[in-house]
Amino acid sequence: SIHHALRCGSALGDRLGSPQPDWELAAARLGHLLAEHERVFADRGRYSMDWYYPVISGAVRGEAAHRRLEAQWDTFVVPGLGIRCVSDQPWVTGAETAELALALAALGETDRASRLLADIQHLRDPDDGAYWTGYQFAHDVRWPVERSTWTAAAVILAADALTGATPGAEVFTGRVEAPEAPEPGT
Repeated sequence: SIHHALRCGSALGDRLGSPQPDWELAAARLGHLLAEHERVFADRGRYSMDWYYPVISGAVRGEAAHRRLEAQWDTFVVPGLGIRCVSDQPWVTGAETAELALALAALGETDRASRLLADIQHLRDPDDGAYWTGYQFAHDVRWPVERSTWTAAAVILAADALTGATPGAEVFTGRVEAPEAPEPGT
């Protein structure tokens, strides 16, 4: 998230005529660490967001991003339901599923992303269209029992990324490449 925010902030600075080279450099360095030296971070491999966030942020792209998502696909994706928030728990969440759809859209995998969004329609309340946060499939219950704004926001962002309905879709899919990482010691 920090990597993506630095890239977006830098782009905004450029657009407003106030370049932020330190932000660009920080994004490049952080992106390099995420892509090439992930071991320097605490192991959070059981959380789906730590699996796809390096892709959604733009730190990992191309073939490396495809390999990364494939490597843990069966660990996190529950066909027909969405993706697990935590690998060792029997629950899926709408926000994480929509965010993975954003990562896939950024890689051009729109069919796969669309299927994931279709999979979480069981979380949509038929009366008002709001999305339940999650579903615990071992006990067939909504969990947590809430309809969070961040779930709704993630679904809206993913739908926009897939349809290109607004210029905001390019925040995740604009194929903006991260700046090259500086050589060590610079």
